[in-house]
Amino acid sequence: MSLGLTKMTLLSSATLIASSAFADAAPADQAASDIVITGVRASKTARAEERAAPNLVNVQAAEDIVKYPDFNAAEALGRIPGVSLAIDTGEGRFVNIRGLDGNLNGTTFGGVTLLNTQPGGTYFGGGGRAVELDTVPVGAIDRLVVRKTGLPDQEAEGLGGSVELTPRTAVGLTKPFFEGTLGGGYQNAHKSGDVFIGEAAAGTAFGPDNQFAVVLTGSFHTDKRGFDDVEPGLLDAVQPGTPGDKVLDSLDLRRYTYNRRRFGFGGELDWNPDPKNHYYLRANDAGYTESVKRSILQYRGLGDTTTTNGNIITATGVDARVTRRDEQETHLNFIAAAGGHNDLESVILDYQMSYTSATYHRDYDRNTTFSRVGQPGFTVAYDNTTRVVPMLTTTGFNPSDPSQFTLTGATNTTERAHDREYAGVFNVTVPTTLLGGDGAFKIGGKLRFRDKIDAPNNLTYSGVPATSLSALLGEGPFTDYYAGTYNVGYAPSVPATRALLGSLTQITSASNAQRNAQGFFNDTENIYAGYAQYSGTFGKLGVLVGVRVENTDGTYRGTTITDGTVFTPSSRKSSYTNFFPTVQLRYDIADNLVARATYSTGIGRPGFLQLLSGAVVDTGNQAVSVGNPNLKPTTDNAFDGAVEYYLPNSGIVSVGVFDKEFNNYIINGITFDNNYPGITGRTTITTYTNVSSAYSRGVEAQYNQKFSFLPAPWNGFGVVANATYVWSKFQIRPGETSRLPGTSPLTYNAGVFYEANKMQLRVSVSHVDAAIFGVGGGAGFDTFEDQRTQVDLTSSYQLFPKMTVYFNARNLNNSPLRYYEGFANRTTQREFYDQSYEAGFRFKF
Repeated sequence: MSLGLTKMTLLSSATLIASSAFADAAPADQAASDIVITGVRASKTARAEERAAPNLVNVQAAEDIVKYPDFNAAEALGRIPGVSLAIDTGEGRFVNIRGLDGNLNGTTFGGVTLLNTQPGGTYFGGGGRAVELDTVPVGAIDRLVVRKTGLPDQEAEGLGGSVELTPRTAVGLTKPFFEGTLGGGYQNAHKSGDVFIGEAAAGTAFGPDNQFAVVLTGSFHTDKRGFDDVEPGLLDAVQPGTPGDKVLDSLDLRRYTYNRRRFGFGGELDWNPDPKNHYYLRANDAGYTESVKRSILQYRGLGDTTTTNGNIITATGVDARVTRRDEQETHLNFIAAAGGHNDLESVILDYQMSYTSATYHRDYDRNTTFSRVGQPGFTVAYDNTTRVVPMLTTTGFNPSDPSQFTLTGATNTTERAHDREYAGVFNVTVPTTLLGGDGAFKIGGKLRFRDKIDAPNNLTYSGVPATSLSALLGEGPFTDYYAGTYNVGYAPSVPATRALLGSLTQITSASNAQRNAQGFFNDTENIYAGYAQYSGTFGKLGVLVGVRVENTDGTYRGTTITDGTVFTPSSRKSSYTNFFPTVQLRYDIADNLVARATYSTGIGRPGFLQLLSGAVVDTGNQAVSVGNPNLKPTTDNAFDGAVEYYLPNSGIVSVGVFDKEFNNYIINGITFDNNYPGITGRTTITTYTNVSSAYSRGVEAQYNQKFSFLPAPWNGFGVVANATYVWSKFQIRPGETSRLPGTSPLTYNAGVFYEANKMQLRVSVSHVDAAIFGVGGGAGFDTFEDQRTQVDLTSSYQLFPKMTVYFNARNLNNSPLRYYEGFANRTTQREFYDQSYEAGFRFKF
């Protein structure tokens, strides 16, 4: 809830229907706390909120979100300074803030903590802290807020920063409205026109003096995305530039077809019995169901016997096989909240009770393998000198001949994961002039009770018949794979393999049992928080000082597996208390010129898989892989300075610097123990540990301006640009330092737009530098996500007063997703997504 220094001000939503459905309101004097009941849909009120906030925030209103071709909240956040995307299957999923990955940042939706759906789906070993923001459609939100510095009355989670997604609200609604979007699209990769976009929102005020208001929202988006993925497996790294740095050990040619059905539904009921009291009920449900069909032609044995002649490497005795994946999964985020505020003249009360859950269901994940049983090895010659793709010539093997492949095995995996939290927060604000300024004291507390469970179930089919691929033939042959570079033959038929597997028995083998136990955990984590802060204005100077205290009390349960046969339940407790002081200063140098200086603190709790109580013990090889429930959380001391100059038409010029000094940064690594229980001798232990220090330092700048001061037609043009450069350092391995995982040194967004004469046209460019994606045992084995630059186009034209037609195009330059190992020329994965197009209508009544 946004609180003024003397009174609570409700931020009314603006421009739901041109100028009449919602009324503009002045922004609150203080940034939104953990209770959020307000919505801001107009860019001018969003910019005013940035200016008035005591802390460093970036706000993007719904009016600006639709100016980009973004489907979900993650992609929209990627346009904000200092925020970069982690993409998956061509779509943004997680966000990094100032180089810190999503596991170390916080996310709320209407002030309620958002949770992780799939624990094993997060990156950098985080194990279930990062929030999959691709579950939230942009149509469900009024605004995005990225908090670069936190306040005592906000969650301390967020070393890089935190994200607030504000839902559509009924606050300020005085008359009925209905608005929506209806569109379709085409995706160039695999030539799919199966795209549908539908969004709607409706609301009204009712009752005596319009005391009650209600708003309902719904959205649905479906597509069938296809793309080609080449994944080389490389022999151990040697010096770049020598023949050995490009020798393949294996090669996967993966053809994907995704069918994602994204949906979101929400509603809010508000009761305003009088101007000083307000109560609300809110519920939102969002997520997607996704079906995946993946066919892979796998080359194996490419590195066993090789000869080199110039750039050409020839491998003999090579084998191949075909695999088919048939999988469906569902990600859901549900939030329910109730609360209100009461202005009692001398004191203001605000409160909220909430329930949130994140669930992940893998309904099935059937994988079949077709091998070349009894077939002789063949010869492959290739040139792997470029970063793009190795060029192959095969002798003695025809990928389009299905008769040489026989079904040799099949597995199925299901999984159920849930993450849920009950929370309550209560705040008391007392306006005061005690210190000589116009200010307020605020105290409050919050309770969070969380439990997280992941239960995988791995099964193997028994009695698999030796059936020829010819008898289970599906699509193909795909001779034009990867723009005609490869022939990957036929894909097995999904209906035929389903029918065959339906007649077989699924069993849990010893290896499956180990995988099931190894992936299972059942954790509880409760957080008890209290805080106090003072905010005041002394002429041109705004001051906010305060402290937050959080106690974290967790129990982390798993299974210890010894030699793959002995399963022992394991449970450990962890409890710690942290203090988070802050001082935030804001000074109005001139009417439109603001300077800021802040000191803030935050926390990044260890990931659930990092805290895993269980272990995998191999007594014969004297090796142990284990989580570490004794990990300390990562905390930081952060210093920020910024100067902001506000321009007409919601423009801004700003520059800022930051320095984040981390304590107990978490890394994965190897230790040794001569006295590990049950093992004689020196034991190698793979686990997670804390390092004493790390840092992330950088500079941010942005410039947004519409050139309305120029004569027509130039007064419709404008530019939007922001850039962030980050220096970071941590101990990646004993005696070796590197930049932080997920940290891209340079990220930027730039765009040119035209907005006049009922038309909007924008060309935008987004860039993210290369970043460490996975930490290996040595520098040659670290995995990097390569730099990525994407060009997008958005356009719209107002046909009628209440209807607009739009056309968007994404990834015009066909920017790929690419990973490499150790050296930039050692490609391990490269996916091309091609262009996607969307067109339709937006209407308001």
